[in-house]
Amino acid sequence: MRVLVNGLPLFAKRFTDELKKYDTKSNYIFLDTYNSKWKQVLFFLYLPFSDCVISMNGVTDNSGSLNLVLKWKKKLILQWMGTDALLAMERFKNNTIERKYIDYAHNFVDSEWLMDEVKSLEVPVEYLHFKSVKVHPNENKYDKISVISYVADTRQEFYGMQQIAEIARTFPNIEFHLYGLTCSEFPTTPNIHFYGWVKPEEFAERLKSTPIFLRLTEHDGFSVSVIEALGFGCEVIMSLPFEFTHLAKNSNEAITIMNYVISKIEKRGMKPNHEMIEIVKLRYNPEKLASNYIQKLKEVVGK
Repeated sequence: MRVLVNGLPLFAKRFTDELKKYDTKSNYIFLDTYNSKWKQVLFFLYLPFSDCVISMNGVTDNSGSLNLVLKWKKKLILQWMGTDALLAMERFKNNTIERKYIDYAHNFVDSEWLMDEVKSLEVPVEYLHFKSVKVHPNENKYDKISVISYVADTRQEFYGMQQIAEIARTFPNIEFHLYGLTCSEFPTTPNIHFYGWVKPEEFAERLKSTPIFLRLTEHDGFSVSVIEALGFGCEVIMSLPFEFTHLAKNSNEAITIMNYVISKIEKRGMKPNHEMIEIVKLRYNPEKLASNYIQKLKEVVGK
C-alpha cells in the first residue's frame, strides 16, 4: 500500500513518520504541497502509483492536488484539524463552499466538537484519533501551584490572552508561564512570565513541574498540548468540552475552576494526577493509535 500524506509539516510529517514506524510493509510519503513547488511535482509523479491520499485538512476551496486525486479516482481521506471546519461552516452558510472533495472523501475527525461541525456540512464523518503522546511517569511533587499555557504571538486574542491576563490578576500570588509569545497585547501583571518560542523539550520540562494547564482558545482542533499536559498529570482547564478536562467558557468560569483545581491538587498532597497519566498512557499510545489508523486505511483502500 502506498499512501501520500499532504499537509503542513507540524502534524503531517510526525504522523507520516509514525505510520512508517508501525507499518513497514507499506510506503508512506509526506509531501508539503502547500509550501513547495517541487513537492507539488512529486505529488503529481507519485499519485498514479498510489492507493490513497490523506489530506491533513478539510479542503472546501479549490485544490490542484486534490483535483488530480478525483481525476484519477484515488481514495481520499480528509483529516479535519480545526480552523478548516470554521472556514467550511462559513462557506456553507454563504453558499460558497466547494463540496466535491468532502462529498468524495472519507472524512475523519478527532474531537466531539469537530464531529458536530463537520456533520453540519451534511457529509458523513467518522471519529478517528491519530495524535499520540509518549507518557513519562511524573513522580515528583509540585513545589508550588503555578500555571502554564501556550499563546500564539500573532493570534493572542484567539488563544485567550485577555482571559489569561484576567485570571492572573485574580491570582496575584500564582506564577503564570506563557510560551509562544514574548509580550502581551493586553495589560498584564508581574506574575505573568513570557518565554517565546522554545524547543518542545523545554516546554515539556515546564509541563512536568507545573500543575495547571490553560487552553482557552476561541476554537480548536484536538490539541496535542492538552494530552501532553494530561500525560504529565496536570489539571487542564479548557474552553471546549473534553471528558478529561475542566470546561471554562469564559474567564469568570475559569476563575471558579481555578479555585476548584487548586483545592484538588492540594488535597492529593501536591502530586500529579497519576490516574490521568495512566489513562493517557493507554488511550493515546503511539503504537495503538497508529495501528488503528492503519487498519482504517486498509479498509478504505480495500486491502
